[in-house]
Amino acid sequence: MKYYKVRVQEEIPSEVTNVWQMIRDFGDIKAWATGKVVKTEGLGIGMIRHIEFDSDIVVERCEAHDDAQMSFTYRLLESPWPMSNYVATVILTSAGPGKTLIEWSSNYQASDEQAEAARNLIENTYRKGFIARLRKTVTKHYTTR
Repeated sequence: MKYYKVRVQEEIPSEVTNVWQMIRDFGDIKAWATGKVVKTEGLGIGMIRHIEFDSDIVVERCEAHDDAQMSFTYRLLESPWPMSNYVATVILTSAGPGKTLIEWSSNYQASDEQAEAARNLIENTYRKGFIARLRKTVTKHYTTR
C-alpha cells in the first residue's frame, strides 16, 4: 500500500480566535461534524474520542494540540473507511481582519484500487462536510450576537 496526502485550504469569514474556540476542544465536534462523540478517554494529547456517524463508529486519538499555533493533529484508530495509517492536521491562521484560513490535511495509506475512492472521500468530507459545517456554525454564532 502506498502513502497519499490530501490538503484542503479554505477561508472562513470570522476572526481566527473565534474559529479556534469552535474547534479547539477535541471532545466536542458539533461545530464542524454531523457525528456525535459518544465516549472520550483521557484528556489532552493522547485523548481518545469515539464518534458515531449514522451506523459507523470511528475512534480517533489526539496526537498533538497547540493553542498558541491554533492547530491539532489526530490519528484514526478504527473506522470502516478504505484507508489505514490516517493522520490529519488542522491549522488555523489569520487571513486578515475578520478572516481565517483553515488548512485540513492528512496522510494515509490505501491500496491502488482504493486510492481514488479514499482521496475523494477525504477531500469531500473536508470541503463539503467539516469546513462547510464549521463555516455555517461560525457565521451563525458570530453574526447573531
